[in-house]
Amino acid sequence: MIICRFQWKDKISWGIVEEDTIFSLEGDVYGDFSKGKKLCQLPDVRLLAPAEPRITVACGLNYIGHIKELGFSVSDEPSLFFKPPNTIIGPDDAIPYPDITKELCYEGELCAVIKREAKNVPEEQALDYVLGYTCGNDLTIKGLWPDKDRHITRAKGFDKSGPIGPFVVTGLDPYNLNIKSRLNGELKQDANTGEMVFGVKKLVSHISSFLTLQPGDVVWTGTPKGGLCPVKVGDTIEVEIEGIGILRNKVVAPNDASLKEESS
Repeated sequence: MIICRFQWKDKISWGIVEEDTIFSLEGDVYGDFSKGKKLCQLPDVRLLAPAEPRITVACGLNYIGHIKELGFSVSDEPSLFFKPPNTIIGPDDAIPYPDITKELCYEGELCAVIKREAKNVPEEQALDYVLGYTCGNDLTIKGLWPDKDRHITRAKGFDKSGPIGPFVVTGLDPYNLNIKSRLNGELKQDANTGEMVFGVKKLVSHISSFLTLQPGDVVWTGTPKGGLCPVKVGDTIEVEIEGIGILRNKVVAPNDASLKEESS
């Protein structure tokens, strides 16, 4: 099932997508829900970030190819950090180039959206706590990271550094999805989620062992090799994951971070 969060006629709603048609989502997206009446067409709405997380937890160095290209070693357990809620933006939202750097880079990732409270979840039950999956772009200030985690908050947690979308899709196999990133149409990342060191089950279980995840929270699962490509103002970044779609965002000057609805 394809789920979207969208703005239409000045109202923000959750919907269920079939081809180009949006149907109402009746019930609780994080509980019991069903498909309701036909509402509108996809081109008529503004798609929003398909989650409103209290927290988002990200795993770094989680693809063998990416670990090798950075010259790091494989860790015995997930290397985690937070991307605060202020980082979250949606599909087609503008990414303002941060004033504090000239080394902005992107990282395409699979993200898992949590559907119910998760605390001390056994690994074999972890997927029962996942609503679905979406595309993520873990924007990073390369000059601050990687550097032994000393500047991870500034490098990963600056405003609007975490686009997600365009949809949350249920029923996917998170262990076998093709993931690609493109910069101005040029392919930069091309991998499969099966290359992760720690899969979604392990990540959700591990995080829940010390931190209670709530409905709507987001778990970022790491980026494959080819990330950390520098971007500049005017560039368009696309993250495409099999079965989900394409997350597209444009980099703009800090004083020109127009939202989608202002430029449409």
